[in-house]
Amino acid sequence: MSRIIWLFASLLACPFAVVAQTMEPAADDTQELLYPPLQQGTLSAEGDQEQADAEVTRSPFPLNSPLEPWFAYKQGLQERYGLTIGGSWGLLYQNYSSSRIDEHHSTGSKFTFNLAYDLFRRGTPEALTFAMAIEDRRPVFGSDLPPLFAGFAAGSAVPTAATWGEFDLGVTQAYIRQNLFGNKFQYTIGKVFAPNFVNAYPFFDDNRQFLSQQFSTSPTIQTPLRGFGMVAAYYPTATGLYLQAGVYTARSDDTGSTIDDFFNTSERFYHFDIGFTGRPRAGLPIEARGPTDSDNFHITSWYRDAQTDGTPRSYGIAFNANWMVAEQALVFFRGGWSEDWAAERSLSAGVGWRPGGSPANLVGIGVGWTEPAAEVLRSQYTIEAFYRFHLTRNFAITPDLQAIIDPSTNPNTSVLWVASLRARVTF
Repeated sequence: MSRIIWLFASLLACPFAVVAQTMEPAADDTQELLYPPLQQGTLSAEGDQEQADAEVTRSPFPLNSPLEPWFAYKQGLQERYGLTIGGSWGLLYQNYSSSRIDEHHSTGSKFTFNLAYDLFRRGTPEALTFAMAIEDRRPVFGSDLPPLFAGFAAGSAVPTAATWGEFDLGVTQAYIRQNLFGNKFQYTIGKVFAPNFVNAYPFFDDNRQFLSQQFSTSPTIQTPLRGFGMVAAYYPTATGLYLQAGVYTARSDDTGSTIDDFFNTSERFYHFDIGFTGRPRAGLPIEARGPTDSDNFHITSWYRDAQTDGTPRSYGIAFNANWMVAEQALVFFRGGWSEDWAAERSLSAGVGWRPGGSPANLVGIGVGWTEPAAEVLRSQYTIEAFYRFHLTRNFAITPDLQAIIDPSTNPNTSVLWVASLRARVTF
């Protein structure tokens, strides 16, 4: 518990201790937000739905959606009552050129229903919002394993589809979130998906972008997944400098409660980020995380407690740099190092580009390297390319190809090819 106090004392106490001297007046509907939101990633319940609804408003599209009346009805609910609802259903097919267990195909299903409601200060940037996600993930069409596990079985040390696993229908996120003082102070508390906050960057969403974990969350960070946690961010100046700290239970549970684990055990995960983020840009963003974080550099330090099941403590450091190089093109460079975790070192670089005239479409290319901690395993290199294109406002198809050179746990294969086709409809 002492680490929790240390992590949050500076972020939760400092802003209010100096409020009279440093804080701007509370933001209203017309005030410009100088400080980009850091905690509305697209794998969060609220951020996922906001991005899906934003894609619906963009044009042109080859075909009209049959759900246009539903979108208009949802917009009315949000404007009148502060209620945001919606969701998505996705299918992912992967084919592996080699497999250690002779599983060369996998098809996974991912259903999500999102809800967000402004509890207080509705219609203002400082609304206190409750958000929840209900999800179901499973292999379908005769697949024995979902893509997450089938990719491991094929020999990749890094997941070939990071979040396409398996669990039954249930509540995966339920939290409150609020931005204060024109976003200068931000916090989230509840059951969360920790990778939304740990070393996050614009291309970490495998529902819409890269599939390999090489280019989403860092392979070198032993991040917990779904469980109780709290995170806070603070901008000490108006230059874009920010501090962010979080603590989460290390005992993830996809659809169950981990509040007791958080408060009654010493098995937690901690991280502290210091970074610089660019001001909001005009026009449509290249990234899915939001229009306000197109230029970002940060360093993440993390620590995970030892667990009673014998899992040792682990720790490490990671960095991210992404920036716009043109109106519709963003590049990134990332890396990390860890101690006592499966992936010891990694580096990744890539580019995303929005084709002209198609603001919801996206092309991405990434190149990465990961070195396992086990000396008996060889280093692995990953190249991935994808093209997401919309047939309607709410239906996108994404062909994707990964070339995994020297797959770490498949020593008899020099190149593991992973061909994927992802289809996703939002509602």
